[in-house]
Amino acid sequence: MKQYLLISNTTGYKINNDILDYISTKFKDIVFQKKNFRELSPKKAYELELQNKNIDLELQNFTVNLLSRNNIDCNFIKVTKDRKKKLLLADMDSTIIREESLDELARQIGKEKEVVRITNEAMNGQIDFKKALLERVAILKDQPAEILENLKKGISINDGAIELIKTMKHNNSITVLVSGGFTFLTEYLKTLLGFDYTHANSLEISHNNLNKMCLTGRVLEPILDKQAKAWYLDQYVTKNKLNYEDTICVGDGANDIEMIKKAGFGVSYNGRIGLEKEANIHFKNTNLLGLLYAQGYSDKQMIS
Repeated sequence: MKQYLLISNTTGYKINNDILDYISTKFKDIVFQKKNFRELSPKKAYELELQNKNIDLELQNFTVNLLSRNNIDCNFIKVTKDRKKKLLLADMDSTIIREESLDELARQIGKEKEVVRITNEAMNGQIDFKKALLERVAILKDQPAEILENLKKGISINDGAIELIKTMKHNNSITVLVSGGFTFLTEYLKTLLGFDYTHANSLEISHNNLNKMCLTGRVLEPILDKQAKAWYLDQYVTKNKLNYEDTICVGDGANDIEMIKKAGFGVSYNGRIGLEKEANIHFKNTNLLGLLYAQGYSDKQMIS
């Protein structure tokens, strides 16, 4: 087993030589000599190989706290098999895209406040995901199907998503978008970003009395929830004869916890508290390129 200290911040040039030298000196007794950080991205991402040494918890906490005060992410990454993963499962809302898709649909019809409240409760694990999903979709009853197309035009792809998918596919990894959101958007993102597979829920749409296509306020069964995300992870691992150490999963909310717990690298991306507790990699100041840095990729190895 090897262990790496990864420090990163992609929102600004936060990492300087003083920080690198200070931390390297702190870890000198662990690696028996002062080792230099490997640069993954100038002033944005660096790693220090710690090999298989046990890191004192007090030193870990000191390093994490020091860097967090400077808005720098700090992750101790343990590698027991291949560091570059063969399978990626990614959440959609607030992960691959910046928005929560249901909240944005509700904003179009002036129902944002009540839908956002339910979304927050669901993402924090305060209410059952399926119940929250059905309540929010019911609010969209009788709305024209055009709001789905409008949403596609308004979403923002999170920084690093394009490079993440392209780089992993270039290195023969399988990429899967798995979401408690909806197929109209996941299929769009599959085409836009190049995911190999997508899985999501389907909104029911039918003609109204004026023969216009409208949302019925219902979701077609079966409903994809947090258990389904873990189930899809199991299926891809089995089908491709992988093990869980070969996988990296990323999400932000309570419905991602089950797949995050199983993954070799379980990544919390600006995650809620419940998810943060279960993830072994955390990014708050690093965009989705952090998933590549965690696997040891440098900027020069990334495909854009």
